[in-house]
Amino acid sequence: MQVSEGSDTFEFRSPHGMKAAHSRLRTFAGIAVRHLQHFNHPGRAWHDLSGPQDTLTVVLSEIGGRCEARTNLPRSAALERQRPNHISFVPAEMRVWGYTDNMESVRELRLSFDRKSLGDWFGPDLDLGKAGNPELMFHDKRAVECARLLAAECDASDPSTGLYGEGLTIALLSACFQGRPQKESSGLSVSQLRLVLDFIHEHLDLSVSVFQLARLVDLSSSQFARMFKASTGVSPHRYQLNTRIGKAQELLLMQGESLSMVAVATGFADQSHFTRTFKRVTGATPHEWHQNHKMTCQINQHGAV
Repeated sequence: MQVSEGSDTFEFRSPHGMKAAHSRLRTFAGIAVRHLQHFNHPGRAWHDLSGPQDTLTVVLSEIGGRCEARTNLPRSAALERQRPNHISFVPAEMRVWGYTDNMESVRELRLSFDRKSLGDWFGPDLDLGKAGNPELMFHDKRAVECARLLAAECDASDPSTGLYGEGLTIALLSACFQGRPQKESSGLSVSQLRLVLDFIHEHLDLSVSVFQLARLVDLSSSQFARMFKASTGVSPHRYQLNTRIGKAQELLLMQGESLSMVAVATGFADQSHFTRTFKRVTGATPHEWHQNHKMTCQINQHGAV
């Protein structure tokens, strides 16, 4: 069964008893992130979870019962694994069944990726055992929370910057494939931090990825994200967003700068995206902020006389 949403077409392999499905796709650093919901006819239903790439699926909600991941279609999963919000890692082309019995629908986040790319993302943090072997219906609260946020990002008509989605993707995959817990990082060196910050400031109007920033300082994406936050107190996405808003405020104070120009110069998709984000961060629209700033300046001038 194929599902087409916009330019994306997703195919459920070997489906049985499935009635309909919806799909929303975003891609972060080459990893396809899909928010899927599929609906079933009464009775038993199943499909093959595998694909041409490795697959990680996180069940977000189940209406009408419980779904399972099974290597043997007639054999049910162990009782201790039959809990809500389970996660399954299925290596490429390994047949694993997504199975339901008299269930109305299942909503999930499904990631497809090349296993070799995990090394670029995680470097020495990667647990090769976890990344090389299937694991069905395991549980991790942090991974599920990241999956919920990524699902909302897939559905958003006004998506955030790539750094936000990449950060969530790294956090989700880290929860599933990272080795021993890392000790508290000492952060980036002064020269590394300056190099990264200069790059962010010089490319405010462009889409910058975590992978790009990590390569500047010769770190894996997960190492970089952890060390950047230790150095600045915020994630790369939040730092970029704060910097964009700060630059936008400078431009708003210049005579003749239109909102559309400010939006383009600071990397927002369009004027409406810029306005909504500006208000979410500052609590005021660009126009309201500009008027408040002018009023504050006038009060300060009068007070100084």
